Amino acid sequence: MSLEVPESEREQCLWLAERAAEVLASVPVRAGDVVLDFGCGGGNYALPAARLVGGEGVVYALDCDAERMAPVRAAEVPGLHAIVADGDTAIPLDDGSCDVALVYDVLQKLDDGEGLLREAHRVLRFGGVLSIYPMHLDPAEVRAMVEAAGFRFRDDFAGLVMHFIRE
Repeated sequence: MSLEVPESEREQCLWLAERAAEVLASVPVRAGDVVLDFGCGGGNYALPAARLVGGEGVVYALDCDAERMAPVRAAEVPGLHAIVADGDTAIPLDDGSCDVALVYDVLQKLDDGEGLLREAHRVLRFGGVLSIYPMHLDPAEVRAMVEAAGFRFRDDFAGLVMHFIRE
């Protein structure tokens, strides 16, 4: 895939959001999946993911900023569950309950990134996909940290979004 990726991080973030369907297809997010969008913000990925999983699937859109996630909370999309979190890395979902976890442009905002990765590992089923956009962080360092948490690197989207398999 040959894509012209913008150079600045801000432009990359907007570029990815405009291509949310392509990013989610690269994961892939499929009909019937259970998806966690950790740090969903306004729903750039949670809303299209909810459409992709359809009525048989579920999307848990989690963020600590209730005001910012107003579009998600107001959306009347079947299977979309908005969860206002307390800013901790704890994920209020059962072990092995998710097929996909999205962590886009949020890891750098956390005091306990390793804790989030442990939680993602816990809630993902064996073989599930962790997809990370490590904005503002060194991708090689993020990859090493994710692999240390029990994930195997699979591939990436446009050299920006990394996909890992839960082992």
